[in-house]
Order: sequence, then structure tokens, then C-alpha cells
Amino acid sequence: MSDPNDAQDCDFCKSGHVTRRNQKIAFRQWTDKGYVFCRTIVPVGVCNHCGSKHWNADAEAIIEAAFQREYEKLA
Repeated sequence: MSDPNDAQDCDFCKSGHVTRRNQKIAFRQWTDKGYVFCRTIVPVGVCNHCGSKHWNADAEAIIEAAFQREYEKLA
């Protein structure tokens, strides 16, 4: 569990605190082989005041890896 003292301030509302949690996401991406459908779990920061969601480079890397894995399965 994360330490509340490590929570960062929200960039949008400036009054809330962003805490990290894992969230399931599903998405599709059009490619030269048709649509690639992906599901994965990414770390997302959520503001406790305004509810805005933030993700970082780690989440982007997870999404890219999920996409590549599913893309390679297509014939």
C-alpha cells in the first residue's frame, strides 16, 4: 500500500492529491492487419478531489507491450 505522504498534488485542480492504483483497461488500435484488441492492467494516478486520471511512462510501456504482443498474434 502506498504511503499517503508520497501522494503528489494534482496538476489539474491544484487542490487534490494523486494516488496510484492499478486499473484494467481495454482498447483497440487500427493497424495494417486490421484492429488489434488489447486488455491490460496499468498503474494510474487518480486525484482524490477532481477524479482526473494520470498515467506515466511506465503505463505507456505496458500499453505498448500489450499492443505488440497482440499484433504479433495476427496472421
